[in-house]
Amino acid sequence: YGLEKDVTGPEMRRVKLTNANRGGILAMPGILATTSFPNRTSPVKRGVWVLEQVLGEHVPPAPPNVPALEKQNQKEVANLTLRQRTELHTTDASCASCHKVLDPIGFGLENFDAIGRWRDSDDAGGQIDAAGELPGEKRFTSPKELKAIIAARKDEVTRSLTQKLLAYALCRPLEGYDEIVVDHLMGTIARDGYRMQTLISEIVTSYPFLNHRIQKPVSLSSNGK
Repeated sequence: YGLEKDVTGPEMRRVKLTNANRGGILAMPGILATTSFPNRTSPVKRGVWVLEQVLGEHVPPAPPNVPALEKQNQKEVANLTLRQRTELHTTDASCASCHKVLDPIGFGLENFDAIGRWRDSDDAGGQIDAAGELPGEKRFTSPKELKAIIAARKDEVTRSLTQKLLAYALCRPLEGYDEIVVDHLMGTIARDGYRMQTLISEIVTSYPFLNHRIQKPVSLSSNGK
């Protein structure tokens, strides 16, 4: 992962990374591995994760009859990069509308392999092309530029994070009436410079959290008592 070899021991310490493409949740090995297959990266899975978990958008499930890349004619795609093989999705009209949004995000993270290591070529030896464009946004050519575009969408990122942390704190999915609380939290967070500690402190002092009812455990006895 490009860390200094003399970093040893269990204690936490600050590490200065020289690669500007590193840093942030999108470059964390755990996230990159979770959004990959065991044997290769998945631009589609990574694109879906960013849209749903970071930007809070809903991504409809893929049609059940969509074949995996491994089902492609291997002779026909033998000389194609993973990006080129993935882009074949856009030749199908039923797939194109979603993949035109999903795939560019994942392509922007292709310099990271299936466990988050930096690379300049994919598993087939093809040169990584991390260029792409989000709808309504400027083009990017690297993970660094992709992260900057996403980070600039502060309202979407903040709302998504606030909703997820509030749901976690309340131990339940959010309901429609919770959006009033989310709106209030977002206003406070924005006024304080979008600080993470402000978000956490505001959630644990919010009315829903302080008045959260813990459900009684269900009895497993046969008589129901």
